[in-house]
Amino acid sequence: MPLPFRCTFAAAVLAAGWLGFCAMPQPALAEVVLLKSGARVEGEILNPTRAKDDLVEVQPVEGLKLTLSAAQVKGVLVQTKVLKDYEAAVAKMANTLDAHLEMAQWCLEAGLTEERKFHLGEVLKHDPNHAMARATLGYVKSGSGWMTQNEYMRHQGYVLKGGSYRLAQELEIVERAHQWELDTKAWRKNLKMWFTWLNGKGRGAEQALENLRGINEEAAAPALGEAVADTRLPRELRLLCLDVLTQFPPNYYTSTLIGVAMNDGDQEMSDKCLDVLREQRSQQALLTFIKGLKAKDNKIVNRSAQCLQRLGDPAATVPLIDALVTTHKFVIQPASPGISAGFPAGGGSGSDPGGLGSFSMGNPKPQVISRNLNNESVLAALTSLHQGVNFQFNEPEWKAWYIESHTSPDVNLRRGE
Repeated sequence: MPLPFRCTFAAAVLAAGWLGFCAMPQPALAEVVLLKSGARVEGEILNPTRAKDDLVEVQPVEGLKLTLSAAQVKGVLVQTKVLKDYEAAVAKMANTLDAHLEMAQWCLEAGLTEERKFHLGEVLKHDPNHAMARATLGYVKSGSGWMTQNEYMRHQGYVLKGGSYRLAQELEIVERAHQWELDTKAWRKNLKMWFTWLNGKGRGAEQALENLRGINEEAAAPALGEAVADTRLPRELRLLCLDVLTQFPPNYYTSTLIGVAMNDGDQEMSDKCLDVLREQRSQQALLTFIKGLKAKDNKIVNRSAQCLQRLGDPAATVPLIDALVTTHKFVIQPASPGISAGFPAGGGSGSDPGGLGSFSMGNPKPQVISRNLNNESVLAALTSLHQGVNFQFNEPEWKAWYIESHTSPDVNLRRGE
């Protein structure tokens, strides 16, 4: 990095020879005139109150005056008293280790950071192993030599990025993640554009279908998954996106398919997703639906059972037996005399199963009651998994049958353990 002008000034003093330079007459004040050509002129401005378009009169040394047109001048740097004191001191100092150390300390106290670095660099010319100068300038000891912090960190496998050191492998991961983000955004734009083409007729719609069917980049998977889950799109388009999506590894879409299977109102879409999950024997789907059997919302319990029935995995047998009859809480809200109202607490069925009762305005506080519910979808899943077996909602008989027909000692049939 180039040194500031004032450090270059100090270097010039050293290069020119101390005695000879100090013998040169120095201006009382020193400003820096920046020329558009890239050159600089240091000296006293003789007409500081000039107008903007007036000539600039500069006295670089006593007895010499330069006159510059306004068109030649890019700007004028007005130096502070501290800098002027510094330059005056540099012109008089000796080129020794101690002198540079003393000047470096003076610069530290005066807040002249770059100048301090310059003089510490001069210290190292006199004593390459000066520990304080090396440490201050960011060097670290490496064997018998010295390295800058950047050199040392690079030697350790780190790269300076964004003001901090990071491993090259980490940066590669970050770069790949950034590129992935850019690619997935681009694919979202592509799909949005092609969906628009499909609304028309002719070559544009044909090209859109061809483009969709030809997708083979994994970065398109997030956009395809979003299309599969988008209930605003036509079913045919969602199914097409599902077919394209499933050519990629399952980790790109399993969660999406589970969500559609559980929540989508389109039964055909739901069934298609479940068929894909069944073909792949998805353990993630199996465990998700089994977990749903313990939901507070009875609707989720039964929908999870329907999904398990479609998966057809006997591993769900014990959880299904435990979910044949589930307990749910319901809130009874105050109502007018003679009118009853039952509402779910924590996600119940939303109706009045079996008659939850009523109370009059004389008892304004809501009541929370618990009710055991027989889950028809759970029973249907069990009888589908085990043809010819049906003990209705009698959990003990189901468990006794299971123990008798399955001898594995690892099975724990006690609910909640």
